[in-house]
Amino acid sequence: MTTLLLVRHAATPWTQERRLQGRTDIDLSDAGRADAAALRPLVAAWAPATLISSPLARTRSTAALLSDLDPTLDPRWMESSLGDWEGRLPAELGADYTAWRAGRLVPPGGEDADAVRTRIVAAVTAAAARPGPVLVVTHGGTIRAVLAHYLGLTADLIEPVAAPSLTAVDVDGRGARLRAFNAGAARPVPAA
Repeated sequence: MTTLLLVRHAATPWTQERRLQGRTDIDLSDAGRADAAALRPLVAAWAPATLISSPLARTRSTAALLSDLDPTLDPRWMESSLGDWEGRLPAELGADYTAWRAGRLVPPGGEDADAVRTRIVAAVTAAAARPGPVLVVTHGGTIRAVLAHYLGLTADLIEPVAAPSLTAVDVDGRGARLRAFNAGAARPVPAA
């Protein structure tokens, strides 16, 4: 069994505004940098042996603030593409946003849930084969996809994933076990 330490990146200016980021490459805000640095002792207590990061700037910056390990950049851990919705506010999208969060709608030009699930399962399988615990710095949507696929915890059953926070999941060929969720969250959890 391997422990995956799934960390959602710290806040960006868009996180603080509740704008949907998707794959738009935005770096951390000053508050996000401070929050990531504050999360470092909690991550260190798990003694990660391996660091994997989404290649987006906000995850790479968070990873650098959390650990001195050299990261492996893995695009399978990127946030879902939200197509035409990137940069928009949930309030602008109304019922469509609610339907998307419930898994009933794909944003125009965005990535569908099956594609996300396929790449996340492959990413988890590859990460679980690395020396552990494995620190993975990623995005809220990918963490939700892991929790939904491996534990049946869909977005409607959990609080949003805080930016930044640590979610620890033990995985092996038989299943998964949740050990921590939203640990170390420093600021109110955004709904996006």
